[in-house]
Amino acid sequence: MRQQMALGSFIFGLSRNFAYNNLVHTSDGGWKSIDILTSKPKSSQVGQGLQVLKITGKSMYATAMDRLDELRTLQALRIPLPLVDGIGRNWGLWQITNVSETQSFIIDDGTAMVVDWIIDLTEFANA
Repeated sequence: MRQQMALGSFIFGLSRNFAYNNLVHTSDGGWKSIDILTSKPKSSQVGQGLQVLKITGKSMYATAMDRLDELRTLQALRIPLPLVDGIGRNWGLWQITNVSETQSFIIDDGTAMVVDWIIDLTEFANA
C-alpha cells in the first residue's frame, strides 16, 4: 500500500482517502538577536530549537471526519510517535501539537462534504 507518510499507526495517503497537499517543515538555527541601545542588535547562539511540521489537506465526506477522529485519538495518548515518509526515511519522534479542521458543505445528517484540515507536529527531542 502506497503512503505519503506514517505517523505511528496513522497513514496519510490516497489509499486511505486522507492525503495531504502541503507540508511545511520549519527548523530553528538557534540564533537570537539581543537589542543594544547604542548599536545594532547582537546575535547570540542560544541552542537549536525544535523542528515543526505543518501538514495541510482537503478531504471529503465522513471519511475525512473519521480520519481526524483517529488523529485526535492518537493526540490524546500524549506520547511521541515515529514519523516515516513514503520513501522509508525515518524522521524520528514527533508530538501532535494541534489538529484543526474546517467543515463545509454540511448535509442534513451533519456530514461535511469537504473538510480542510491542518495537523501541527513538533519534534520530540527528549530521547
